[in-house]
Amino acid sequence: MSLRKDLKNRFKEREPLKERTTFKIGGEARYWFEPRDRKELALFLKDNTLKLPLFVIGAGSNLLVKEGLINKIFIHLSAPDFTKIEARKDKVIVGAGVKIGRLLSVLSSRNIGGYEFLAGVPGTVGGALAMNAGTYMEIKDIVSEVDVLDRSGRGLKLQRSDIDFSYRNSSLRPYIIVRAILKLRTDNKARVQKRIKDILIKRLMAQDWQHPSAGSFFRNPDLIHPAGFLIDQCRLKGLMAGGAQVSEKHANFIINIKDAKSADVIKLMEIIKKKVYNQFKIRLTSEVKIVS
Repeated sequence: MSLRKDLKNRFKEREPLKERTTFKIGGEARYWFEPRDRKELALFLKDNTLKLPLFVIGAGSNLLVKEGLINKIFIHLSAPDFTKIEARKDKVIVGAGVKIGRLLSVLSSRNIGGYEFLAGVPGTVGGALAMNAGTYMEIKDIVSEVDVLDRSGRGLKLQRSDIDFSYRNSSLRPYIIVRAILKLRTDNKARVQKRIKDILIKRLMAQDWQHPSAGSFFRNPDLIHPAGFLIDQCRLKGLMAGGAQVSEKHANFIINIKDAKSADVIKLMEIIKKKVYNQFKIRLTSEVKIVS
């Protein structure tokens, strides 16, 4: 591919992935690409002759990467063109690579509210959109428009009505999300920051963020049967497999306590699914994507 010659250190081979994920587990990416801007990304996609699967990785949460060489092209949107936050009169324009924590910090300092439900989400705006993240509300509730590229590099502007959102899923997944236009609501800075702090404290008290993990591991089957409650009722807190453990603080967290391998996590996942089904006849679905 002729374009690759011009990418210098933005296009790497055999990039270690372990430290690129919140689970701190994983092998190496066959290729790792950090485009300079949207134009370079589009050119890369159009000129791509490697014929390998593409995988967009943000903050590395909600992922379990297997060991060994992962034969994919990992795309990481970390350049300034993908991490801008711009507040205008009636909208917020935000790059897909912006981390959720930074988004909340910037907007609250500018007296903008309505985003507090994202507090504690450990990912980027792009990832939050793809999986329709949120607590109490979902990101679909504040989206106006999303700019994406398809896998051939063609740009599309998708209006909210063009996008199908559901619980922890959206029709954006096949695309590479570049930026989003979100709704703007003015509010009092102190009140917004107080709400963010309260949500963060509640999450920190209830969830296990002291150890590496992918975040909540299973989707909640419904409001009546949260996954954590079902797993807890099966008395699986503290269960270990190798270096992985079902958190004793929150049963829907599988944590890496001592150099866990992906196989350790997968073993716990299968035990949990089997135990919950045997006791409640409910099939749990993983919220975490296994990358191999």
